[in-house]
Amino acid sequence: MEEITYREICPNDYRSIKKLIDEVWNLNQFCDTEKQLDDSLNIYLQSSLLNISYGKAAVQNGDVVGVLLGKDDGRQNIVRRSTAIWALAKSSVSLLLHSTKRMRRQLKGVLKISKADQKMMAVQKGDFTGHIELLIVGKNIQGAGVGKTLVRDFLSYAAQNGKCAIYVHTDTQCNYGFYDSQGFEQLDSIDVTLMDGRQMTLFLYQYTPDG
Repeated sequence: MEEITYREICPNDYRSIKKLIDEVWNLNQFCDTEKQLDDSLNIYLQSSLLNISYGKAAVQNGDVVGVLLGKDDGRQNIVRRSTAIWALAKSSVSLLLHSTKRMRRQLKGVLKISKADQKMMAVQKGDFTGHIELLIVGKNIQGAGVGKTLVRDFLSYAAQNGKCAIYVHTDTQCNYGFYDSQGFEQLDSIDVTLMDGRQMTLFLYQYTPDG
């Protein structure tokens, strides 16, 4: 197996990151054209880039095989919000103009998940100092410790400012048990029914150095 190295993300990685997003979440199943898929992936990526102060990529043989985007509230964003907002708005308008009934139903499901996540956050009384916005590891490299390394490095970075209380949203479509194994504490969960009748459970986890 080729050696895996870790470095800061750069704009040249965005195309590879979008491929990882599609590989893991299979957004292509809801899109009828390449344009719809590209708009959907760009919306996912740009919304993740809106509020991050940290971005690290795992690279193997020149390809990005894993990525973690996160935020420490005491540090500045590494992506200009105006740039991300413009790209997000452009893809959103394009997708709405070319969307199908199936895609609109999927978008409603995404909004339902977002509202459920906000509901869990609303009842929390603790003060968070940051969050993991996006963590993806390519299917072919899972089990090689990439996710563990990405999370460990981010938590070390977040702890440099002193108090560290990092949250992350996950769900049953992901390997949510991974966060249990990394010392995160499950704070809350909520069940949702998607527009196509599928059910899933959303989780809110927190990590603090003292457990």
